[in-house]
Amino acid sequence: MRRLAPRLLLTALVLFSQGANAQSADTIRAVVYEFLRGQSAGLPGEVHIEVTPPQTQPPLPACDRIEPWLPAGARAWGRIRVGVRCVGQANWSLYVGAQVRVIGRYLVSARALRPGEILTAADLAEQQGDLTEMGRQLLTDPTQAIGSQMRFAVAQGQPLRATMMAQPQVIQSGRPVTVIVQGNGFRVANSGVALSNARAGDGVRVRLPSGKVVHGVATENGEVVLSP
Repeated sequence: MRRLAPRLLLTALVLFSQGANAQSADTIRAVVYEFLRGQSAGLPGEVHIEVTPPQTQPPLPACDRIEPWLPAGARAWGRIRVGVRCVGQANWSLYVGAQVRVIGRYLVSARALRPGEILTAADLAEQQGDLTEMGRQLLTDPTQAIGSQMRFAVAQGQPLRATMMAQPQVIQSGRPVTVIVQGNGFRVANSGVALSNARAGDGVRVRLPSGKVVHGVATENGEVVLSP
């Protein structure tokens, strides 16, 4: 049997020792995958997670406890980088690339919509795709859109977003309104004239028959509630 030269034998022993005490890249990848699986639980769709094999050259020391984290402001959505660090005897950290795809249904306009229209179920249709590539404030549930008022025109088939719509106006300037004063155990109704338009939850000024101007909050049924 051929014997290795002393220098070659020493090199082989060093490499073997490093490999035995090195942190497995597959373990790091598995930790990141499980972390993202937990972070993406409950997202509205079918989640697919891909973790890029981490580059660990030179080899990292083995670690008994690996801790993953997301950078400030990041979330498990689309292309991201996940931080990984060793908590324990070894002192190292690195970032691992990953992609979280969420395949789900989202709302589109079933027809061309005009500004001011109040949306009904008939105005909505659904399509399926990767939600992470569709941009922000995409609507995925009809209850998020039905009853809302379009802020501007939208072509048929266009994805619907929260920024395209607002709650409908429940009070119009110059129109009569019911003014409610309520407190602990009492409720008094009066009449007045609205001095501004308002949506549910907006503040609105009302002129009472006496000429006094009061300020209240518009309700969904078009009344104005004053604090006692």
